[in-house]
Parts: sequence; structure tokens; C-alpha cells
Amino acid sequence: MQQMALDGWFLRQDIVERLLSTGSESDEATAFGDRIMRIAAHDGAEHQALSDPIDRSIALVLSLVREEGLNAWDIDLEAFLEIFTERVRTEAERVDLPACGRLIRLAWEVLHEQTLGVYDRATAIELDEEEMEFGHDFGWELDVDDEAFAFTTTVLQGEADATLPSLFDGRLRRPEGRPTTLGELLAAFKDAADDAEALQERERVRAAAAAELKAHLDDVGGRMHDEDLEGDIERCWNALRQVCKANGTAKVPLLDVVRRLEEIDPEAAASLGGRTEANVAAFIAGLFLVHRRLVDVVQDQVPSGPIHLVDLWPKMDAYHDVRAHLERLEAEEDGRVPTGLLQRAGEAAALEEASAAVLAESEDGTDSWLVE
Repeated sequence: MQQMALDGWFLRQDIVERLLSTGSESDEATAFGDRIMRIAAHDGAEHQALSDPIDRSIALVLSLVREEGLNAWDIDLEAFLEIFTERVRTEAERVDLPACGRLIRLAWEVLHEQTLGVYDRATAIELDEEEMEFGHDFGWELDVDDEAFAFTTTVLQGEADATLPSLFDGRLRRPEGRPTTLGELLAAFKDAADDAEALQERERVRAAAAAELKAHLDDVGGRMHDEDLEGDIERCWNALRQVCKANGTAKVPLLDVVRRLEEIDPEAAASLGGRTEANVAAFIAGLFLVHRRLVDVVQDQVPSGPIHLVDLWPKMDAYHDVRAHLERLEAEEDGRVPTGLLQRAGEAAALEEASAAVLAESEDGTDSWLVE
């Protein structure tokens, strides 16, 4: 156990030194060396990842071949196969597939060691047979094959003069490159690990951004203001009329109208997101009222003085009455007849006034007849 710990320490130091020689930072090299050692320790302790006692015992015995140099032929793989097959047959419903994979791999390593031993013994026998002495020492003739001898004879006899120049036309090019050093390999592994960590970080940021976007999209209905321009204009006019009645004047500050709007409909004011947005909405509605000639906007002290709204039709009580009156005025100015809902409302009001006048005349006639 102590020897294994020393081997691991020397391996870590070798990795760190080779990374430092390639230009890596000391902290990065140390962290990468620790990471390699954790991976090596995890891969080396096959039996520690198994929970079943029988599996742990089998894995521990099989791993002795690799870790402690146990002779592979001292392990009976047939007995292991019988036990393993029986367990798979009887416990098929709750068999641990990862544990089975580890045991099969360890058994394959033992079988591989046994095969290597047989192959080494067979190779040693063949070498012994080739090294046997035949009692006769051959000369240099055995070092020359037939093809080389024929080529040399042809050149010496002058029969290859026509083909010899073509043999030296092209340059002899050897494959370029050099073997990769262990330090370069470790540096490449470190770069790959850094790229993998950067990719994981980007994936984490992307997932967090996607979750945040989904949360915003799910809550967009609660944060979005339902824009109703005509409703805002009418509410602004009603608030203006209430402030005018409360102050007893047709000229009132715009901020008083905004406060009155918040008192009338606090939910609508809250949906605007704050006092600044409410001021903007009220100001826009006031501009439309000015454009439609319902109110006028004035500022006595330019540019820092307060903004006032002036009600141009203080004698009319309803917003729709003012709109109908303005449409009639516009129709008279343009020489046309107003159409739409306001026209029908005006016609109904005129018909009601005419009916009231006829009824009043009939009542006057009846009273005069009774007096006579």
C-alpha cells in the first residue's frame, strides 16, 4: 500500500513537471495533476464501486492480477463463470448491469494475462529452436538476396545503363514529423479539459438565461399594461372635470389631474409601473384632449413652471356630449353631416327636445281651454 502511494506521488510530480516545462502555470498544472490522480484512483479501485459483498470479493481477487502481480493461472475462470452465470440466471430481475460489466472486464484482464503467458512460452520455444547450432558457419552469401544480387550483376555488366538515370530523377523524401512527447500529450489533455469546462460553463449560462427568459414570458401578462388610449383620454377628462369642480376653476395643474387619476383607478395606475409612467400616460391623454379641442394646455413660467390644463367646455357635464358637440362643429366647418354613433346620439337628443316642446305646447293649449 505504501509503495502504491509513493508511485502515485511520483506520477503526480512527473505530470506537474512536464506541464510546467511546456509553459503552463503552476496552479493549473497542480490542479490538472490532482485531477488525473483522482481519475486514476477511481479507475484503479474497481472493487470499491461495488455494493454487493460477493461482487466485491470477486472483483478484489481478479484485480490482484493487475495490482499485486498475482499469477493469472492461479485463478480458475471456469469457477467464476459458473458462479456468475448462476447469479444472472437466478437474479435476472435485479441484476446490477454496471457491476456485471466491471466483473466481465476484470475477468477479461485475467484471461488476457493467461493468454500472454502462453504466447510468451510458445515464442521462447521457437527462439530456442532458431538459435540451435548447425555446425557450419555460412559466409557473406547469406546476407545477399537474389533480387539484390541480380541488380548488382546487371549494373556491373553494363546492361542497366539506360535505366540508371531514371533512378536518380526524384529526391528521396522521408515522412516528416516527430514523435509526440509526454509533456505535449499532457498539455493537449489539459487544453481539452479546459475546453470541456468552458463548454460546461457556457451550457450552464445558456440554461440559466433560458430559464430566466421563460420566467419573464410566463409573467408577461402581469407586467404588461393594457393600452386603452380612448379609455385613458376619457378618464383623464373625467379627472380634469372633478379637479375643476373641486377647485372652482377651469384651470388646474396637470399633477392634480394625475393624482386624481390614481385615486379614481388605483389598479390602472399600479399597472403603469410607477409615478413616472402615470405622468407620461396622463400627459399623452392631455395632449389628445388638446388636439381634439376639449382642453387647452398652458405654462405660465417657461420652461420650469408647472403645466396647467384648461377646460374649454365647463358647462357640459358629459364627455360624450362634448365630443358630439365638437363633431357637429367640425361638420359645420367642413360642410358635411356627422355620421356614426355620435350622430345618432345627437339625433335622438334633438328628437327628445322636439317631443318635449310639442308636449309643452299641448299642455298650454289644454290649460287655456280649461280657463275659458
